[in-house]
Amino acid sequence: MKLTPLGKALVFLIGLGLVVTAVYRFVPPDKQPWRNWFGGGDATAPADSPAPAEPGTAPADGSSSTSTPAADQEATPQSTSDWVKVPGGLFRAGADQTEVDVPAFRIHRTEVTNGQYEAFLNVCPVGSGCGPREAPSYWEDQSYLETRSDHPVVFVSWGDASAFCRWAGGRLPTAVEWEKAARGEDGRSFPAGGALDPAEVNILGSDRRDEKNRAPKQIPTWGVRDDQYTHDESPYGILGMAGNVSEWTASASEDEPDLRLAAGGSWDSWDLNDGRVYHRLPKNPTDRSSSLGFRCASSAR
Repeated sequence: MKLTPLGKALVFLIGLGLVVTAVYRFVPPDKQPWRNWFGGGDATAPADSPAPAEPGTAPADGSSSTSTPAADQEATPQSTSDWVKVPGGLFRAGADQTEVDVPAFRIHRTEVTNGQYEAFLNVCPVGSGCGPREAPSYWEDQSYLETRSDHPVVFVSWGDASAFCRWAGGRLPTAVEWEKAARGEDGRSFPAGGALDPAEVNILGSDRRDEKNRAPKQIPTWGVRDDQYTHDESPYGILGMAGNVSEWTASASEDEPDLRLAAGGSWDSWDLNDGRVYHRLPKNPTDRSSSLGFRCASSAR
């Protein structure tokens, strides 16, 4: 049967519709081309940023299922004041202070808090296409959450942290981005300068070994609105990078590629040197810890 020009056009449009539907349903949202055409999402992640799925597991973003309608409609939960722009250029990285060139990027001023994570879960519940695999172990204790909404969220795996950052319009920072945000360009050893004052940073040290047992749920974090918290400040005004909680980065360990690097010291660090800007600890991406949280970054726009 010979088709008329109108018939050929209809067949073409039907075929195109089937292709678009298949891409929408089965391609992860961050890979869908039209999202980048219209400025959505973070189109370009750094070269050393690994794939979002935890090694050995299904993708954390649930790419085999569609996103929930609410997730598509929800705006980024943080205001623009929560992001700090770090300028691009060379800085002295690592213990040997090797010069490294890092493109400009944005990063959260503070760690992601329980309150911000609750907003995420309200839109992307556990097990949903955009949500985490598990809620933090203390999440059912409403009285604890109500009094600590501004404390860093902890007991979050690398994959769940990545899922939050995608929802928030970003990604986890790479280890070198995290270091530049903490260090600036003058080669300092700690975010606030050449030395660390344990009285002004939430880092355990050898003199505070019993503090964990005295804290509610053994999580002695500081809230990000605590006056003490502001003393742990980097040259760019980014807070809490020497202590409080260690933080997931996007980068894999060079020696053990299945592991992800956590940066910075925490309230559970016995050694004050853990607060150095280049301190890294390889961790299994499925680890969940009371001293491990995260903050998000995005390529500068």
